[in-house]
Amino acid sequence: MASAAMAGLSAELARTARASALLGLAGAFGPFALVMLTVQFYSLVVPTGSLSTAVGLGAGFALVAVAVVALTLIRERLLLASAERLVRRLTARALPAATARAAVPAAAADQALRDIDAVRRGVVGPLSAIALDAVLVPAVLILLAIFHWAFALFAVAAAVVALLLGLSAERATREALVEANDASARGARLVADAARAAEAVEAMGMLPALVGRWARMLARGAGGLRRAQGTARMAQAATATLFGVAQGGAVAVGVLVIIESGSSVGYGILAGLLLTARVMEPFSRIGSQFEDAAAARAAWRRLDRLLAADEAAPAPATRAFPCPEGRLVVEHITLVFPGAARPLLRDVNLVVGPGDVVGLAGPPGCGKSTLLRVLLGLQGSNAGEVFLDGHATAQWDRTDLARHIGYLPQEPVLAEGTVAEAIARLEDAPDMEAVMEAARLAGALRMVAGLPQGFSTRIGGRAVLSMGQRQRIALARAVYGTPRLVLLDEPAAFLDAEGEVAVAAMIAALAAAGKAVVFTSHREGLLRAAGRVMTLRDGALAEVGERRRLLAAPAARRALPQPPRRIAAPEAT
Repeated sequence: MASAAMAGLSAELARTARASALLGLAGAFGPFALVMLTVQFYSLVVPTGSLSTAVGLGAGFALVAVAVVALTLIRERLLLASAERLVRRLTARALPAATARAAVPAAAADQALRDIDAVRRGVVGPLSAIALDAVLVPAVLILLAIFHWAFALFAVAAAVVALLLGLSAERATREALVEANDASARGARLVADAARAAEAVEAMGMLPALVGRWARMLARGAGGLRRAQGTARMAQAATATLFGVAQGGAVAVGVLVIIESGSSVGYGILAGLLLTARVMEPFSRIGSQFEDAAAARAAWRRLDRLLAADEAAPAPATRAFPCPEGRLVVEHITLVFPGAARPLLRDVNLVVGPGDVVGLAGPPGCGKSTLLRVLLGLQGSNAGEVFLDGHATAQWDRTDLARHIGYLPQEPVLAEGTVAEAIARLEDAPDMEAVMEAARLAGALRMVAGLPQGFSTRIGGRAVLSMGQRQRIALARAVYGTPRLVLLDEPAAFLDAEGEVAVAAMIAALAAAGKAVVFTSHREGLLRAAGRVMTLRDGALAEVGERRRLLAAPAARRALPQPPRRIAAPEAT
């Protein structure tokens, strides 16, 4: 069943396509009109020498030329405006629908964005131009048939030959490119493996053999690329030759018609010269767009199914609730991903009150990050419920809930904008006093002051931020404003010892201010900042014991997962 949203968008795109086709049809006759004016110039002005006629025809020529350019620009602007509206509406509808009920919201949102981009390319890319030009073919053939049916028949035959040539060239080029890309990918993997095992490679004298293998793979890739480029050049030359032959053929058809019927078809020859190429052009390019067409169609269908399912599902009844304390209660949370043999989270219970600090430990992949996403409401569960100050987070308006929660994901991803905007969660007019307080609390003030423009430094601009700098900014973003509950996923993952101390001080300051804090970590030094240390094993959450005894006993230290050894770059200050 098609969704109402996609049906509305489809109707709007159809209206845009019709308008673009009419503009293209008007533009298609522009070159014909220009040649006709040129013929009139030679037939009326040259024999008579009439200046007024020459001026009139020159003005008409300029007017038609300007009209052809204007029609082309209008059609492009119309398609761009339609694509922008389509992207805005699809993004506004598809992203919430993708993340609302998905098992992995981030992956669902990424797929939805890729589908939207594929549809956008279909609307404004070469595929759209080919489709619109192909729509004009019947009208052009009718015009050719008005002069004589032979011109239309010849144009159809030329279009079929152009289509076959385009398909053959695209297939040959694609095979060569696949071979070249495969060889390049194998070479890149070989270099990456050698870099990871650089000491072993050098110690055991494997470098010359690796270089030889890489050179052979590079040669195979270069050979495939040369074949692809050669095929593409041959296809271009063959297409250009075909267009030339087609124009000569139109003249030959006109001559044969004159000989056969004895009637003059001078304007028919002129039309054949100009319009046969117009018929051939979309078919000569269609072969290279088959994959894009299939991708755009598949993306449209996926978005249609997504929105149809969202429209069929009952709308969640969400509302804003008061959050005076920030008390978190987790009751019997169980999560089993589809196809998994066992639950990732099994009957998880947890209570975190104002001022409480809970550290989550456990081996990699045990579900610590997933548990934080469940607490945030970003990840659904098969059973159980999460409450914040007595209200189920699943029934909480997401925008309002975000005011009461601070969150640091495992990867400190920052959006485009200034440092101040990133800390202020992309507010249009950041409260600089609150921004600076959040940076101070996260221990990032000195680091930000050292940036080229301080808080006005643009992320993604000329100033390249290290992972440690990004993590400090993301920490400041997590504590910006007045969150009652702060969830931190590996808050010191990209920081050195000094940064770890700063994170511990931030957690202590949050607890002293009455904030509830839950964080994951592999670092014993950071786990010491927790009032309770919980561990996730086999999906179950349990308190490991009295905190000081846990962190002091050698056996307990061995029981805790140890962080992987890494070479840490010095933290920028």
